[in-house]
Amino acid sequence: MAILISYQVIARYFFNAPSSLSVEMLRFSLIWLGVLGSAYCFMLNKHLNLPLLVDALKPKNRDRLKLFNASLTLLFGALLAWGGFNSILANALTRTPMLHLSMGTLQSVLLIAGVLICISQLLLIYTLFKQGSSKIIDLIGMVVLLSLVLYLASLFRASETYMFWVDEHLELFSTVVLFGTLFALLFLGTSIAVGLAFSGILTLSLQVDISVLFSTMGEKLFSGLDSFGFLALPFFVLAGNIMNQAGIARRLIDFAMLFGRRIPGSLWQTNTLANMLFGSLSGSGIAAATAIGGIVSPIAKEEKYDMAITTAVNAASAPCGMLIPPSGALIVYSLITGGSASIVALFLAGYVPGMIMGVSVMAVAYIYAKNRNYSVDKSPFRMSEMARSFAMAAPSLLLVVVVIGGIIFGVFTATEGSGIAVFYSLVLALVYRRLTPQVLYKVLLDTAAATGVILFLIACSNLMSWSMTFASIPDTIGEFLTSLSNNKYVILLLINITLLVIGVFMDMAPAQLIFTPIFFPVVMELGVDPVHFGIIMVYNLSMGVVTPPVGTVLFVSCSVSGEKITKVIRPLLPIFSVQIAGLLLITFIPALSLTLPRLFGV
Repeated sequence: MAILISYQVIARYFFNAPSSLSVEMLRFSLIWLGVLGSAYCFMLNKHLNLPLLVDALKPKNRDRLKLFNASLTLLFGALLAWGGFNSILANALTRTPMLHLSMGTLQSVLLIAGVLICISQLLLIYTLFKQGSSKIIDLIGMVVLLSLVLYLASLFRASETYMFWVDEHLELFSTVVLFGTLFALLFLGTSIAVGLAFSGILTLSLQVDISVLFSTMGEKLFSGLDSFGFLALPFFVLAGNIMNQAGIARRLIDFAMLFGRRIPGSLWQTNTLANMLFGSLSGSGIAAATAIGGIVSPIAKEEKYDMAITTAVNAASAPCGMLIPPSGALIVYSLITGGSASIVALFLAGYVPGMIMGVSVMAVAYIYAKNRNYSVDKSPFRMSEMARSFAMAAPSLLLVVVVIGGIIFGVFTATEGSGIAVFYSLVLALVYRRLTPQVLYKVLLDTAAATGVILFLIACSNLMSWSMTFASIPDTIGEFLTSLSNNKYVILLLINITLLVIGVFMDMAPAQLIFTPIFFPVVMELGVDPVHFGIIMVYNLSMGVVTPPVGTVLFVSCSVSGEKITKVIRPLLPIFSVQIAGLLLITFIPALSLTLPRLFGV
């Protein structure tokens, strides 16, 4: 795929002959990557879920819940395989325009993935039995329970009460079914993708005949990834992963030290600046927290810095890269909204809010350092030292200039720019001699797995979003919110509070995929700019990756520094307070986000 997108750029830009063939190959390769990658992640048990209830239970009950979720995922795999089989039969004679391949053959990936998911869950169930953590009576009880639920549901569907609710209160009934199913499954620790899919299926079942429901499910999952714009996501992830292997973290820290060493708490300031720089290259808060924190933490211990504050600073500043482009979160938002907010505009809009998030950390770190009388490096700046640090960091920083500059000035599209980012990062890694064939293979596999999870979440959320639109659920929610107030800033404040709470319990990608289709139509009705709202959402949810119990970046930072989470929470709270103040500024002063996009005419 990376080779194809590079060829696409060369063919269009140098020979003025864009290839429709390569575009079609890329589109269908992306779908196969997403669907097969998701099946691979089910086999590795790497899909995202909310383990709140699972972690709170005793071991025996925990294993019973795992058995339940495995059985439910097995059912999903069987439905996916059945839907894929029906899609193969229904579309066997339809041919693609360029490759002239049967659409039924292409959609066979749904059948393959469904079978692989079933096998993975059967193996998981077998493992639970083999370890003795589950017994046959548990499985029998699970089957009886699911059968009873299905039987009661069939009785309810045949009742007059059901027909009354469907005929007279369809929107309200659909809303209750969709969100009741989704949050119940999330609470039980079911894979978020499976929860999205089942909530969409059950909501569709209120209006769509069961005989065509599952084939519709398969086709919607397939078409949910059929977009050329989605390609930017795996390519930027791949470029970030290659850059992570290129050993650029040390170079960026030395460069950041030039700006941070004269400020009290110079190591904390350097950590924040380096996370902002590294995040702009990798687009990953976890990667930044690991790479930069892994270098800063030993130095902080040696310099007798407070390690709880050091960990808090690293964790709170790592998500800045989710706003500073190229950002996967902003790409996902653009794709969910159907391009209402262009990727180019969102990239430009993310710079100032990303810097506000970083400066918020630096301001609190400054106060911490002053209160502890930390010394400041007053040694003179030497031109040779500055030139050396800049020269070491410049090749890595040039990636941002080439890719973002090329996208902004129309040299290539955002998708093509992501391919250029892969090519550039690959060349840089080879120049630095940090990329062996074995490392490259691991990078490609990790990228396929990571994007497989996200792409399948997008496909399942597309199914849920379609069922929501089908049942007019966004209109119902919009009417409820606007009944509270017609002031768009009051509504934005309510949405901010909601997203901050959601971020505590849910990771960035699923939260975006679930709540963007809900809130987006509401704020559009109120006249909020789609780019502005995208920045508000991503800023909100970026803070969520640092808050337990699902704070992945916080966990990584604590793991790197060896500090306990309980000790880090206290110094994090003042940082969060200042970052929330920054969020309010961004919410109520749209110009902070929109000035740069308007300046460049996007």
